[in-house]
Amino acid sequence: MSSTMQIREMRPEEAKAVGAISRRAFGPIQSLFFSLKGHVLVAERDGDLLGGTVLTMFKLSRGRKGGLVDWIFTDPKVHGQGAGQALTEAAIAYFEDEGCTDMFASVEGYNPSSGKLFATRGFGILSPGAQFRRFGMGIFAMWYHTFHFMDLGHFLWARPPAEKSDSPAAQWWGGLLLNAAIFCLALWRMQGFRTFDPLFLLFAPLSLLLFLGARSLAMLAAARAQGICLRYRAWESGFPISLLIALASGDMFSVPGSYYPCTDHWRYREWVPKLGPVALAGILPTLLINWGLWAIGRFGTLSPQLALGRSIAVMAGMVLGLLDTVIIVFPAVSFNGRRVWDWKPWVWALVAAATVGLFVIA
Repeated sequence: MSSTMQIREMRPEEAKAVGAISRRAFGPIQSLFFSLKGHVLVAERDGDLLGGTVLTMFKLSRGRKGGLVDWIFTDPKVHGQGAGQALTEAAIAYFEDEGCTDMFASVEGYNPSSGKLFATRGFGILSPGAQFRRFGMGIFAMWYHTFHFMDLGHFLWARPPAEKSDSPAAQWWGGLLLNAAIFCLALWRMQGFRTFDPLFLLFAPLSLLLFLGARSLAMLAAARAQGICLRYRAWESGFPISLLIALASGDMFSVPGSYYPCTDHWRYREWVPKLGPVALAGILPTLLINWGLWAIGRFGTLSPQLALGRSIAVMAGMVLGLLDTVIIVFPAVSFNGRRVWDWKPWVWALVAAATVGLFVIA
């Protein structure tokens, strides 16, 4: 029996079968966003469809032409048989034939199998700074075409890769400043844009520095205690969502980023026993600070200025607690709660209950 794998264009009558494979590969929630709009290649062996990839192209600034691996998927029953690698190589060849100067793929940060697929074929994660250096103000058009403006927790892989990457510290402080600016805007929006209290400029950054700083230090301490190397990466694609929410409703949507293994070659299942404790360490400071703020409000007496500062900190902490602890499905699959759930569901249940309990009594 022949075992030769063939990569070819999808036939129109195969769309239903390819869609069924995508649903098995992505699950019910992600499948809601799936589309076959674009150039579709499929992997076939002995008459059976094994998977597919959806490719799109677009113009970039400075005379560049971009190609996006919009979707790439294989039937779960054929994982490890080389279909994903063959589809990736066929996508690269197609883009090269079409004259694309830049190739892109968006991969969730805790999906190392897909990351490895691109890393071994000349792609690299393009940091926010590297994106601006390469595309300038054309970065916003690039985000639009690559859908990198609401894929929270996903990283933009590009070929060719960046010559140098931004430092984790620069990404962390840049993320803090953007979160603070959007938080100030949300607080102003809550007042109907009538009066901007100058104290917002003090308490919003301090609140975020308290929560995000404690979260980061705890996660790094947990990583060091286990002897593992983790590095911070920003979630730049979450800031447009955060900005829209702030303008529309005056609510805060935290975009904290997270810590990932220092290597591109790692297996999630093997790392879950290590990432779980790191994620729990990141959750606990938020939980403890939130309960402390509740106790101060319940039993303490504060001046009007400090009462405002406490209220702003409560808003920042409660939103972070909800996203980073309680929600473990889209759009929060990249937050710490999901890592704890994948590690020990009963531990997640305890910290989630403590967070929800604070919501109830507060």
